[in-house]
Amino acid sequence: MNNGIKQIEKLKHLGKADLHMHSNHSDGRPTVEEILEYVENQTDLDVIAITDHDTMDGAFEAVELMRKKKYRFELILGEEVSSKEGHVLSLFLTEKIKAGMSAHATIKEVRAQGGIAIAAHPFEHLRYRLPNGLTMDGVGLMTLLAEKKGWHGIEIVNATPTLGAENLRAAFINRTILLKAETGSSDAHIVEAIGKGYTLFEGKTAVELRHAIAHHQTQAMNARWNFYALFRYAFFFIPVGLRLFFFTLIHGKSPKKVDLVNVPKEFVEENKSQFEE
Repeated sequence: MNNGIKQIEKLKHLGKADLHMHSNHSDGRPTVEEILEYVENQTDLDVIAITDHDTMDGAFEAVELMRKKKYRFELILGEEVSSKEGHVLSLFLTEKIKAGMSAHATIKEVRAQGGIAIAAHPFEHLRYRLPNGLTMDGVGLMTLLAEKKGWHGIEIVNATPTLGAENLRAAFINRTILLKAETGSSDAHIVEAIGKGYTLFEGKTAVELRHAIAHHQTQAMNARWNFYALFRYAFFFIPVGLRLFFFTLIHGKSPKKVDLVNVPKEFVEENKSQFEE
């Protein structure tokens, strides 16, 4: 009993952060205000980052809204940058980073701003396309290895319901080769998904989160999906899926990326509970 109480007391000192979500400034459904209100009233998150694709308009709007109303959580300015090799989740930025550069140049720019570069869903390669290019595209194994010195962290939990195998690959490569800080996030495009993936860290503030990432003292976590949230997510993505199908039918698929990563069964069994929803 005493050990259980001590464990609960220890967890009270850990903060929760969702570092990857989208507003209607890119391909998400909710407004920035809806995101802030949901985080405030429906979650126990301590830190969030609004990371729209190739724009910081949503993040800057959030700053203005948080100046007008006192929220209990903290905000990190971020952007999910589309590099030539795939998406770089960029946190603690001061200004927008342009899309279309190499992953190396993107990471270099993130660091020049004093920011943190995280490989977002690194093993997800959606070959279906939209005219604005806003689909899930991880950097892949070769870029993970080539830019090993540049990454601050690897997103090993992306709460998108279809990414279980991709998350396991990211965890395996990170824990055997890269040895970077591990993050978990929702990649939410609707408010009901916020917090379904999150990062545990010692402390409660954005500064303490940054310290934890720098010292590899984070843990990526999955929260359980309920039927309503899954239904809402499916309802959101049905029209997106139709647009993906017809645009790709006309213009063809994106180039295929090959990631030869075979995760040992022993690793899957040992870590299965961390990636179960």
